[in-house]
Amino acid sequence: SASSKLLLGQKIDASGKEGSSVAERAEEPVAEAVREQGPIPTNEKRIFPADPATETEEQSLQLGDLVVVDSTSPGAQPSPLKNGQTPGIKGIVSEGIVAHVGAVKFARGDDWIGVRLTGSGVGLGRNDGSVKGVRYFDCGDKSGVFVKKSNVRRRRHHQEEEEEEVESEEKNEAEVRADEELMEENEGVLPVDTRQEQLWGRLLSNDRDFSLERDAFRLLQSLSSSKPHRDMLMNTEALVTGTIGVIQLNFPDLAHFQCDALNLLVSFTIHLQNPDRKLTELLCAVVESRTRVLQISRDRRLLRSTKDMLALAISGLENVFRPFMDTDEKTRSMKLAADLFVFLADSLYKGPKSRRSSASTTDGVLFYRLSSFFVLSLGSESLSASVLSTRFVSSSIRFVMMTAGLASFDCHIPIAEGEVGGYWNAALSHCLHCLSCIAVQSSQDRLGINFSSLIADAEASPESFRSCLENVAENKAVGASSVSARQILAKIEIITS
Repeated sequence: SASSKLLLGQKIDASGKEGSSVAERAEEPVAEAVREQGPIPTNEKRIFPADPATETEEQSLQLGDLVVVDSTSPGAQPSPLKNGQTPGIKGIVSEGIVAHVGAVKFARGDDWIGVRLTGSGVGLGRNDGSVKGVRYFDCGDKSGVFVKKSNVRRRRHHQEEEEEEVESEEKNEAEVRADEELMEENEGVLPVDTRQEQLWGRLLSNDRDFSLERDAFRLLQSLSSSKPHRDMLMNTEALVTGTIGVIQLNFPDLAHFQCDALNLLVSFTIHLQNPDRKLTELLCAVVESRTRVLQISRDRRLLRSTKDMLALAISGLENVFRPFMDTDEKTRSMKLAADLFVFLADSLYKGPKSRRSSASTTDGVLFYRLSSFFVLSLGSESLSASVLSTRFVSSSIRFVMMTAGLASFDCHIPIAEGEVGGYWNAALSHCLHCLSCIAVQSSQDRLGINFSSLIADAEASPESFRSCLENVAENKAVGASSVSARQILAKIEIITS
């Protein structure tokens, strides 16, 4: 459109035809002047809108005014950098003080603003206040810059910034309400303080490093080892609510930071004295939402951090399962964990061999947390009936075949020695223990399953599950796993006889 072409510096005549650009009409003298001035690289995007109110404010700029400077070029593309030359302030906004207003000798126009950079912008400018031997103001080396008025706005006072934030919040109120309604419609997703969430959103969207925030959560976690400090933190409603808001933000770049936040809350679950419905709901919501992320995402970094968060959430649920959960909460959390286990085990078993070969410590930790959680359901008829479905039993059989140590099987997962292998072996032991309980005829009748049929459906070839059990049973180094494997073999013999 004509308006977009004007923004790109193109001239439109009365007939609607495009003329030469501003840069072309400036010709060599202006281009040479701009190169001498050292323009800041442009992203061809104007940060500050050209509305009448803004233009009036820009025209009234005076020497000494505090301003914010956009990092766009004054009308021309930057010249190639010479050896040792730095690109200056690139793609960011810097603050400074107006030191010159009006015409300059190195370029046409009287709408130039010379700015003495302050704060983090010091040393990232283009000059020391002089260009081509003409001094316009004094400042340190590379702490001065010349830009067009359109790329400068007056820096507002703190009160004005707060008013703008309030106005922005009111402007987005409809969107916030829609988000809250959506959150309330989704089971397991907690309604959070939207002001708190918006605060985190603004902070984190402007800081892609997050190092300060990560360090803050680690400091809080270290303080939580002291009972007085821990009690104070656990009873600080704003801290808990704000941390929950961080965990529920949908920013993939925040994944590792969210793990630190969740780790802090999970550390609280160890020391709870009374039921905390808010934490329980959060942990269930994390398992439910992050399982969906695993199902749809292909980003390896996001998948890894998501698995870390899931392992933390399952650990927290395990801490509060017996002492503080009611029957409905136990059933819900077990179902969510069982669905996650089925998805993980089946995607490994049915996926390409490369997926099993690249199974990591993170996968082992998650399987260990899940299988340890399932052991808590044993002995409860209501939980066993609602959680231990045929899909779960089949996936448990497949997991045993993948981790039994038979390298000749295509489904084999190579498990390393040491701590890494310890998680996988512990998960194998838990799964075998669950299967040994399910293999009892009374358990099969109660659950309405046929163990022999499930084995036949799960194994890739006849007797492969039996071979895996025999391999585990003969390996005395695996301890409890060996005992459980022998128990299952004995029960299979009874069933088939």
